[in-house]
Order: sequence, then structure tokens, then C-alpha cells
Amino acid sequence: MNNWAIKLLGLGFLFSIHAHSVSVNFGGNFRSDGDYYTNLTQGFNGDFSKKQFIRGRFLVEPNLVVDDHFSVRSQWSLLESPHITPSVTALGTGMGGFVYGDPTTTGLVLNRAWLEWSSDFGVVRLGRMPFSWGYGLVWDAGGVWDDYGTTLDRLEYRLHLGHIVGALAYSKPLKKSVWGHKNDADFFTFYLQYDNPEADVEGGLLYEKQTRSNSQAAVLATTDNPNKYPTGSPLLTKAPYPLNNNVVDFYLRKTVSYFTLGGEVTWVTGEATDYGSLGKNATLNAVAATLNATYEYHKVKGFLECLYAGGDSNLNNDQLSGFVLLNPNRRAGFILGRELLGKYSSNGTDPGKVGNGSLLVYGNSGSFSGVLFFRPGLRFDWSPSLASGLEFVYAQKASVQNGENGYLGTEIDLGTDYSAYKNFDIGVNIGALFPGKGILSAMGLDTTYTVLGFRTTASLKF
Repeated sequence: MNNWAIKLLGLGFLFSIHAHSVSVNFGGNFRSDGDYYTNLTQGFNGDFSKKQFIRGRFLVEPNLVVDDHFSVRSQWSLLESPHITPSVTALGTGMGGFVYGDPTTTGLVLNRAWLEWSSDFGVVRLGRMPFSWGYGLVWDAGGVWDDYGTTLDRLEYRLHLGHIVGALAYSKPLKKSVWGHKNDADFFTFYLQYDNPEADVEGGLLYEKQTRSNSQAAVLATTDNPNKYPTGSPLLTKAPYPLNNNVVDFYLRKTVSYFTLGGEVTWVTGEATDYGSLGKNATLNAVAATLNATYEYHKVKGFLECLYAGGDSNLNNDQLSGFVLLNPNRRAGFILGRELLGKYSSNGTDPGKVGNGSLLVYGNSGSFSGVLFFRPGLRFDWSPSLASGLEFVYAQKASVQNGENGYLGTEIDLGTDYSAYKNFDIGVNIGALFPGKGILSAMGLDTTYTVLGFRTTASLKF
């Protein structure tokens, strides 16, 4: 019996459970986009290939309700192009998707499943589950148009006291051996969250103790790196990845009249791997922050997003400052943020990659560039179902080596969205990216080429 038959039998079993006093309800979303890009390769090795594809993603979220206290929740990705899209892998960050016409498409991947137990004493969750926090600097479960999502094997207890939520959690992000702590990782998390809709204020403070065995240094640099750095990137062999560290995160969001202001700061301290150059773990002290502001008056909405993730110009000393924990969803621009450029664009090779863009990979060897970007924009609602928007993106490296160019580029994007039905939206986006010389600094190139992008979108939520 093939894998598809086994999986279909499993789904059939889920439906049949209803006869045994267990109810099943479904949520999820479908999205599809058609994309066309010019000059992503930036002429690397004389290549000026254009990129074009139609992509889809179907996420189904069955919820088995046993009774008023117990439920089993899950998420399935129905079709995958594992060699092209940020595909779903065990404890990975990819949210999946498939490229129309891909002959290597696989199907029915279960990427999340967890038990929830609700009682008068709180909520207990156990299993492989999503997690989001604040503005998503580090933890972001992913939305309809996000290509990545935070997934953790986790035991979590939450207690709700009015507007305050307190939680304790124990997570296993990566375990490669059952022999003691030979190749193991343990995260211990505590957070307090305050959410008062009447006062339009939300905030939270989180502390997490992260411990990893030294033997995980190599796998975090290659196949099991959550950031999925592209082939050929120096970060695949050397990045200031934490081993034994503390994470402190604070966020706040407040609405006053037409304005909503908020931000998040994450501070990581402890030890990081040196990948053999020092013979000991290096000291790590890294910071990331984001500031968000919106102004909404009737049909007009203006917004500004600023994000900083610390870099490090020298990974060969024992004092590291690169913020490698930045969530891959924190990227700006549907060209610069979502697609790789130059030699990292896969340079015309088959089958190519889509949606794997990163602003952190353009630094020189022996450095971690970090990133600083500004994203102002304006949105106008023509009607309750039709809106148009314009946004600008300016991005540069947070840290550079002597003589290295830090300018990543400027992008202008224009889009229109139309809600055809209650849960069905369609849209179109056009964009122009003017790459900076910082994109090419580690590629042996000296000429940049304007990148044009065009994308049509459709999404259904249920």
C-alpha cells in the first residue's frame, strides 16, 4: 500500500471518529500567486535569466473536539514542491507550497499536531505546535502570505487571570540522539502577557533559557539551520549561532485615537559556537528591535515599520554580536525580501527556488551582516471591498567589514486588493527594486541591474 493510500485511510479515520462522540471541524486557507521577475541573477556568471512561476499552498487545520476539556489540533499541507518552495520539514520553519507543473510534487504532509486540555486551572498544550509572540521578531506562527512559521515540540501551561496571561513552557527544538545530552537542546520559557481590548493596549515580557550541546554546532550551520541559508553562503559554515544563552523579549502596542504605536526588543546573551576557530565557545551579546506606527483615518491608512537586527563584522574573535535568531518572516518587499539575488538566486539552475529570500546573506565571508530597514507606506480604501497601497523599502546591512558596501537597495511596490467574497481575496502587485552594491560585495560583481516584479494573488480562508 503506497503512502497516499495510508494517509487517505488516516483522514478517513478522522472522519469516522465522529461516530464515537468526537466532533471534527476544519479550518485553514488556500493561496495561489503567479509571479514574474527580471534580473534576479544580476548577471552573475553572465546569467540574466527571468523567473516565472505559478505557486499554490493548501493548509488544512482539523480540530478534533473530544469534550469541553480536550481537543487535538493539527495542520496538514496538502501539496509540496520540496525542492523549490520553503517546504515543510520536521521542526523546520517552512510552511510549504507547490509550483504548478512540478513533477516532483509530494502530498499530504502533517507538520503540526498537539493536544489541548482546558480546565478551571488553566490550559495545557502538548505536542508539535505553532507559537507566536509580539511582532514576530523571533517567534511567528505564520499567516496566509508568510512562507515560514515557528513550530516547536513543546509542553506548555497557560493561566488566564483577567487581562493577564502567564505561561511556563519546555521545548525541544532539536534532538539528534537519545544518549544523554550527546546531541540535544532544551528551551525553558516563562512569559507574562497583558491584553486589554477596552484600553487598546497589549504587551508582554518573555524570558527563555536556551541550552544546546556543543555537538549541535555543525548541524546548526548546515542541514538543520532554521534560517535555511542558501547554497554557497558563508553562513552555512560559520554563523554566530547560540549554544547556551538567555533570551529576553519585551513588546508593547498601544492605540490612541487614530494612532497605533508599538515595538519589540529582543536581547540575546550567553555563548555561541565558534566553529573551531577559537577552541572554545565565544561570548554572545546580540540585540534586535522593531518599531511600528500606523495612522488610520477613515479610508486612509499610513504606516511605518523599522527593523534592526545586529550584525558582526568579525566572527573570528571571542565577542560575537550577530542576531541570527531573526524570524525569516521579518523581511521587507515582495522582491528584495522574498527572492534571493545574484549568485544566491540559484543562478538559472534547475529547478530553482522561490520564496526563500533573506536580507542577512549578503555579507562578506567571516561576517554576519545583520540588517536595518525602513518600510513606510500608504493604503487607501476605495470601498469596503477594494483597496490600493503604495510602500517603499530601504535596506542596508547593520554591520560591514572595512571597504564593504552596506547598501542593500531600495524598492517601490504598488498593489491593489479586492475582496470578491467574504473570505476570498484577489490582488495584483507590481514592484521595482534598485539593488545596492552591498548585494554584490561578496560576489565579484560591480554593476547592479534594476529588478522588476509582477505578481497576482488569490486567497481563501475557511
